[in-house]
Amino acid sequence: MEETQFDRELVRLCDRLYRFARSLLGNAIEAEDATHDTIERLWRRRTELALCRSVEAFALTALRNGCIDRLRRRHMTTEPSEQLPTTGDPVERWSSRELVRTAMARLPLRQREVLHLKEIEGYATHEIAELIGVEENQVRTILSRGRKALREEVEKLMGER
Repeated sequence: MEETQFDRELVRLCDRLYRFARSLLGNAIEAEDATHDTIERLWRRRTELALCRSVEAFALTALRNGCIDRLRRRHMTTEPSEQLPTTGDPVERWSSRELVRTAMARLPLRQREVLHLKEIEGYATHEIAELIGVEENQVRTILSRGRKALREEVEKLMGER
């Protein structure tokens, strides 16, 4: 893959890669680092990208693997990396966006990953199955359990208000 084609493909994906990393890692700075590292690795392997069926799938898989490595290195506990907001007025603290982000951070990694790809990035179930290397029916099961767990987390967080 030539430099201009690489730029075209990856510039188009940068925001999507960052959002995916942010969803998996729960930390904006670490997500930026993971995204940058992934793009750098892809740049070094750009000649192999021409052989890929889907550059987007390859990039997302590479980013996912990098995020999992980062999570393993920091020995992530079950607690979210971003704590609940404690300053500001209640309306500001409990905006629906922050509430969902906090609830998502409390989900297991696989559920977070699949929910993000489906609900935020808009991938089809079969595409998610290909990206994460599982059967399509497993993706549906993970989605179902993830949505249920997310609802429970949101309700729990709303009860803490």
